[in-house]
Amino acid sequence: MVNKLELQSVINKYFLNGMVESVKWTTENNALTIDFQSPNKDMIGCVKHTNFPLEDSEIAVYDTSKLNKLLGIASGEVVLELEKTQAVYTKLIISDSNYTLNFSLTDLLLIQDLGNVTDPQNYEIIGDLGEEEISAIIKAHNALESDNMIVRIDRDLDGEDCLMLTFGDNTNHTNKIDYQFPDATLNNVPYGTKIPFNSAMVKTILNNNKDATSAKLSVNTQGLMRLLFQGENWTSVYYIVRKADI
Repeated sequence: MVNKLELQSVINKYFLNGMVESVKWTTENNALTIDFQSPNKDMIGCVKHTNFPLEDSEIAVYDTSKLNKLLGIASGEVVLELEKTQAVYTKLIISDSNYTLNFSLTDLLLIQDLGNVTDPQNYEIIGDLGEEEISAIIKAHNALESDNMIVRIDRDLDGEDCLMLTFGDNTNHTNKIDYQFPDATLNNVPYGTKIPFNSAMVKTILNNNKDATSAKLSVNTQGLMRLLFQGENWTSVYYIVRKADI
């Protein structure tokens, strides 16, 4: 059994408010892995749960919106089972004390192949994402209509290089918000470096990983951001490609 809220939390980490509908769930030795990417391929990610009560399998979830609606009427602990027709998984059955929910699975061939991402390992900009940092980034995005978040290196009041996140267009005559990210590690990043990312994407990811016990933001100056989250039984990682220059 698994708690319904925990199951929804795992799903929402890839669903991202409707951004990703169709994925494969791969379960082996009670460990669930879900790889996914955004429709325009500017983000790729993976969610893993290490204590997932489902038989070893690979299933295709084509319509996550409908799965979430079904789960919405369940409560408490739920039991997960799979139904096969010959060698093909056709249904995910979710049962609680009141309901038995039947969710139709699709053919694995209907799930789009994912792109590949090479983790560069050497991230020059690294910062811990605590509750304060996550809240500050979400508030800054919500305060402006712009979807731009510019990761840049500025100078603080002491004249030391610091990590600044600028929300808004990179022009002199628009509304902007600067957020000085605290205690970031900067490894040989030149003063004045500017790397734009999709602010809405970052906000959505942060919103769906607020239950993490630890989180980290890393940026490679070639144009890749990694957001890494960890909970009691799960991890999630997201790689976001920089936007075109703005």
